[in-house]
Amino acid sequence: MSNPHKQRFCEQTKCLFILLVAVIAAIVLVCVLTFTDKSFRAKVKPPKELEWWKTSIIYQVYPRSFQDSNGDGTGDLKGVTSRLDYLKDLGVGAIWLSPFYKSPMRDFGYDVENYTQVDPLFGTMDDFEELMREAKKRNLRVLVDFVPNHTSNESVWFNNSRHSVGKYRDYYVWDDGINCSTCSDTNFKKPPNDWTSAFRGSAWTYDKNRKQFYYHAYLDAQPDLNVRNPEVVEELSNVLRFWLNKGVDGFRGDAIRKLFEFQDLHKNENGIKNLTRNLREIYPVMKTWKDVLNKHGGRNGQEKILIAESYGITNEMRDSYYEVDTIPFNFAFVQKLNRSCEARCIHEIIHSSLMDLKEDWWPNFVLGSHDISRIADRMGPELVDVFNMLLLTLPGTPTTYYGEELGMRNAFYTFNESRDPAGLNYKGDYLKHTRDPERSPMQWNSSTNAGFSNGIPWLHVNPNYPVLNVEEQLSVDTSSLNTYKRLAKLRQHPSFTNKKIIFSTVNDNIISYIRTDAEKPKYLVVMNFGSRDSSVDCSGPPLASEGNVFFSIGNSLSETSTHKTGDIIDLKKISLKRGQGIIVKI
Repeated sequence: MSNPHKQRFCEQTKCLFILLVAVIAAIVLVCVLTFTDKSFRAKVKPPKELEWWKTSIIYQVYPRSFQDSNGDGTGDLKGVTSRLDYLKDLGVGAIWLSPFYKSPMRDFGYDVENYTQVDPLFGTMDDFEELMREAKKRNLRVLVDFVPNHTSNESVWFNNSRHSVGKYRDYYVWDDGINCSTCSDTNFKKPPNDWTSAFRGSAWTYDKNRKQFYYHAYLDAQPDLNVRNPEVVEELSNVLRFWLNKGVDGFRGDAIRKLFEFQDLHKNENGIKNLTRNLREIYPVMKTWKDVLNKHGGRNGQEKILIAESYGITNEMRDSYYEVDTIPFNFAFVQKLNRSCEARCIHEIIHSSLMDLKEDWWPNFVLGSHDISRIADRMGPELVDVFNMLLLTLPGTPTTYYGEELGMRNAFYTFNESRDPAGLNYKGDYLKHTRDPERSPMQWNSSTNAGFSNGIPWLHVNPNYPVLNVEEQLSVDTSSLNTYKRLAKLRQHPSFTNKKIIFSTVNDNIISYIRTDAEKPKYLVVMNFGSRDSSVDCSGPPLASEGNVFFSIGNSLSETSTHKTGDIIDLKKISLKRGQGIIVKI
């Protein structure tokens, strides 16, 4: 029989003491297991380390304009190698080389005669292998261009195809054409449809040897490959394998949207151009090629990346690339930026680019390339630094075109000085179409030809090179070049190497957003892209009422920043002049 006066054990003071001892013992046991038991530690995984390309800036090198090493006036592979220290010091993690393959150069290397040979204009395979070795020493990744849509009409493949030799017969897109009683020069046939070339005129050229028309989305010297043919896909896969064995870290696929044409070659587009670009068949073949990269990358645990040039795509098309493990180059800024696009417009571009991206789909942003006018000319030279601030503080992987870190300007070339077929084909209207201005030689110093060449450059150097060059800007603390280098360094902070972005305040002139990560400092980025001075209120959740100016820039031409690093700034009223930007640490 129980004693009603006896207190229960757990109501006693010593019960609490025993419970406390048990809790402490459990904590000690967990700590011991964590630091001594390897199998237990393996189950507690640290955050996944980001792949190399997610934390790298990609820097596009147009080899013929970067550095000439032998005085022939054309940049080359040895020239690129000689400038690797500059690129490493700049803070980029990967270089992307535009074509250096054997080519007649009708489209400056994008008309490939042989995918696995170096054109003598750029050097030798030994030069390429030396570049790879030196890049690896500096922990710089190397991407090369992959041009699967077309070859040169001087390639062995095309020559065999036009003579109907074996398997090569169906390597290109051929058609008999349709009857034409007045077309005596083409065996009384005319092109099968109204499709046009990107470089003007019909996309079909008659071959008198084969007595058929071949399709070319670009120049008649660039016949389109028949990528519906599995043997062609395998040939191109072998090209990837060849360069992977040379050590490259990935590829940028050129003209991917043009890979396939509508199968019925007798159907007209009627100007809509919906039968020759962005067809659904693109994605399975991109997966095939990415599988080649994955298999090779698995050998050493280093991911190889495949980037698709993807102008004019919808978000649905973007998603289709991601679904086959391919990175669609985001050309939204390239296509939409103009002098009327200010802060709200820029905000909309960013928002649309990031909208509905799945967790493992990594964004990217591009401001310029060898096909588009330089940012200093499109948007104004005073905005160069603030656009580089935008590019390097947004989520994802940024790509910089050579010289944009300096604010290089387009060079002017008369028609007789022009080299680009995209302009020359338009004759008197060439200025609207030529791509030569953004391809002018890199400006290294104030010596002859800006230090680019001891010979006569293939395109003359911009006359502004004595005051706009690398050497000059290295000596000025607030120069565009030094600003870029500081931003590149800041971008390695964990608050910036993630996909998170919170927009703060946006008005007609100013855009602001917050970059942060779990348990990391918050950084408020504020930039004025408008036509006048402006102020914004960025206080309130998730920010405090004030912060420290961590980084500041004036506009790229003359004005120094109105804010100094280390200053305490009231977030309720942040005032910036046109072209100014600040980063505030909260």
